[in-house]
Amino acid sequence: MRNWTAETVVRVTKGSLIGNPNLEVQGCILDSRQARGGEMFFALPGERVDGYDYIEVAWKNGAVLAIADEARFKKAETKPNVPEGKALLLVKSVFIALQELAQNWRAELKAKVVGVTGSNGKTTTKDMIYAVLSKQFRVYRNKENNNNELGLPLTILNAPPGTEILILEMGMRGLGEIKSLCEIAKPDIGVITNIGTTHLELLLTQERIAQAKWELVEALPNDGIAIINAEDMFSVQKAKEDSHSICFYGLEGAFVKPNIKGIQLRPWGELGTTFDVNYKDQKMSANLPLPGTHNVLDALAALAVGTVLGVSLDKGCMGLSELELSKMRLEVRQGVLGSVLINDVYNANPVSMQASLEVLKERAGGNKTLAILGDMYELGISAESGHREVGRTLASLGVSGLITVGNLAAEIAQGAQKAGYGKDRIKVTGSHKEAVEKALDLLASWGTGTWVLIKGSRGMRMEEITAKLER
Repeated sequence: MRNWTAETVVRVTKGSLIGNPNLEVQGCILDSRQARGGEMFFALPGERVDGYDYIEVAWKNGAVLAIADEARFKKAETKPNVPEGKALLLVKSVFIALQELAQNWRAELKAKVVGVTGSNGKTTTKDMIYAVLSKQFRVYRNKENNNNELGLPLTILNAPPGTEILILEMGMRGLGEIKSLCEIAKPDIGVITNIGTTHLELLLTQERIAQAKWELVEALPNDGIAIINAEDMFSVQKAKEDSHSICFYGLEGAFVKPNIKGIQLRPWGELGTTFDVNYKDQKMSANLPLPGTHNVLDALAALAVGTVLGVSLDKGCMGLSELELSKMRLEVRQGVLGSVLINDVYNANPVSMQASLEVLKERAGGNKTLAILGDMYELGISAESGHREVGRTLASLGVSGLITVGNLAAEIAQGAQKAGYGKDRIKVTGSHKEAVEKALDLLASWGTGTWVLIKGSRGMRMEEITAKLER
């Protein structure tokens, strides 16, 4: 934030300042341990961790301005002790102050904003868009998946002066949430990767999920542009009812002809994919350091954003070849006993798990394959059917062995068995320790060269299994 002082923050939030109003502030944090010098620390109240208790730690670590709810100090008998060179701002709501300040900085930046949402592939697509646009612009994006009502304003406030494009991933757990994020972000371009069954537990129907995701497109200005997956039925249906300019991307064009199309996918290196891109009268070859058609679709979304913003196709493809992904997504690691691990533990739903199984089978070639799969959360009434569908896919692909972890994942085993998969090829476990023991037994008996996929919902902490099997 260029030329922002404590006084600027007071003016925006209409709070009461204790300390020097001329202190310069730069960036913001929600975690006192992340202070490096000059930041605003938002002392957010919480059930397990209360930011109020860490104000002094934040100051000590380098933050200069702490922002706290005034109600916390009303009952105090003594005035807060603010060290020299620091300041304390008391506001009615720290949460609202965070969002108001983000809106203010968003307006000052005058950057273009690209909003990204969808049931699968949001974070990967965000990273790909960053790779494409960075070839031509000064770009800033969410770290990891800071995509909610706290993470999004935090991202905006930490965008450095001179940022030309902000890429903001937007998550949601219910109707109205993306709309609220858009009121802060004011997106110019909206990307919807797909509309799947994640969040059925909360929204009950896929139509309501579509409605919630489409809040991003509805928030675009009249001259805004939506980037939509031509292979996703719900997205295409919503697009037909919308008045915004639409740029479709796809491979086959299952529901509408793509404006930008990927063809002739083939393996590249250990885990990469080469594909050709057709856009208007141009044709370009792209090397993507990721496997699978789902990742090529996300790459096409990124290239579509690039073309809309004037990045040439060759520059965009060059950016994709230099892609750096967030951690724990399709990472290839060397495993024990001569195995190769695909660590894809960031999150999971039926679509992404089936896609990862296809990657496992494709990249292993003729080698043995083992899938260690954990519970998938937030599927609601589709929990049983979603897990069983994954089991059917695993059986059809001919994966050599299956280890499930957790009660829900046991339904994957049921789905595989009903599809004719041999019971002797399945190990149903209830813990990480048991899963690792079964995996080590199989790897020892199968010999070197086995490929292992490890995947499950974030709450399953499947990375702990990866750590035990990594060489």
